[in-house]
Amino acid sequence: MNIRPALLCVQRKEDKMFKRFVSVFLCVITVFTLTSAVFIRSGGVTAEAASSFTLPYYYYQMSDEAQEFYLYLRKAVKECRSKIKLNVDFEVEEFGMAIELLAYHDPITFNIDDIEVLNETKNTVTLGFTYRHDKETYDKMVKAYDKATNKILSKFTDEMSTYSKIKTIHDEIINNAVYDLDAADNDSVYGALVGKKAKCDGYAKTFTYVCGKAGIRTVTVIGSDLTTNSKENGHMWNKVYYNKKWYNIDVTWDDPISEMKDNLQYDYFMVSDKALKNTHKEDNLSFKVPKATDDTRGYYVVNKKYAESNQDVEKLIKSGLKSAAKKGKTCFSIKFASKDVMKYARQYLKDSDKMYKVFKDVIDSTGKKLAVTYYSSFDENMLTLRVYIFYEDTKLEDYFIDTASVESDELEIFEYFGIS
Repeated sequence: MNIRPALLCVQRKEDKMFKRFVSVFLCVITVFTLTSAVFIRSGGVTAEAASSFTLPYYYYQMSDEAQEFYLYLRKAVKECRSKIKLNVDFEVEEFGMAIELLAYHDPITFNIDDIEVLNETKNTVTLGFTYRHDKETYDKMVKAYDKATNKILSKFTDEMSTYSKIKTIHDEIINNAVYDLDAADNDSVYGALVGKKAKCDGYAKTFTYVCGKAGIRTVTVIGSDLTTNSKENGHMWNKVYYNKKWYNIDVTWDDPISEMKDNLQYDYFMVSDKALKNTHKEDNLSFKVPKATDDTRGYYVVNKKYAESNQDVEKLIKSGLKSAAKKGKTCFSIKFASKDVMKYARQYLKDSDKMYKVFKDVIDSTGKKLAVTYYSSFDENMLTLRVYIFYEDTKLEDYFIDTASVESDELEIFEYFGIS
């Protein structure tokens, strides 16, 4: 049985658009005679007004002029304005950074469909914006996903640690959304929390948005998947700031494509850059991505599900099975310190006599009617194991998204235990 991480995002239409219109801007800006004003506009955004926004982390890496330009564009996009007249008076690179921030990293600008240069003079340029939705629809969508966001935040308690809040947001996004490359607005908070369908940038921007509302600092990371040879292997994930350190979180890959219903996992939760060296590659774009160097806050380490020795493997398989049975769960997971320890776990699970004894001990101690059969799935890159368990006299649909995926020889085993 091969349970794969979720398929990666094909490159967004907005990504391709970004490359096109930035290249146009670079040509346009170079012929300008730089003058004193940054913009020609009415009703601009002040630095004080910026404090009312949940702004992307990269905003603070830009110059004051680029920040002002970005805030003006952001406000115009929120208002669904079709034209914006500008007088550019700062470095071309900073102009590109502002556009990149708007197109890639800001959760509230998902409504942009295209940007084009409508007119240019000696010192001004007029940009034209087209949108997916009209202003009324856009406002309703924002209201709807804010309501869904507040529902997640309502699960917080006064006693809850920041770590628990991060995990809650991670879990709630996964429990709300399914991976879908074709759904409308699947790159947005609306798609993930209201439409309940998202792809990687939808998952990542939703995590950033909800964390921002919770007062938790995050950043979106643009990069590539190293596990596929596909040319369209663009990917987006997050880093989160916790206890003065940065950690990677890939909500998309913790919501894997699987035939099993119980598919929430934590392989990519609070891990270092080193842990992702075989799976993720950051792209060198305009912004400086913070480094994640600590692996002591990963889910498996924090929850004592981390096997450093063969003895740990036996102990954690036994305790994992017992804990899952007590709670009526259908899955438990373990992470290994090395490939050698993981190799021993493979051998242990293949030993029918040992596993029969483990199941018998758990059944005797918990009184649960466990079927003495299981599925196992190893992730070679993240050095993790997931074990799926079953209960007598239950239904296949209790475990499988599509029961047709169950093979005939497996059906015979399930039928023996009254699972139909």
